[in-house]
Amino acid sequence: MLVSTIVVAALGIALERAIEGHLGFAGLIGLLILRTGLGRRNFTCTCVGTSVLATLVLTSL
Repeated sequence: MLVSTIVVAALGIALERAIEGHLGFAGLIGLLILRTGLGRRNFTCTCVGTSVLATLVLTSL
């Protein structure tokens, strides 16, 4: 149980660092909005965060 918690936390930190490095500050804000929406089960925040990240990914290609 403890090992899985540490692994999930490490993956979350790695994902945040990768998004911040690749998409910049706007990507970090989008990830924060998405994570807040998922944590609070708020559909609007989830959609906004997903839209921000999708737009940043599509424009960076």
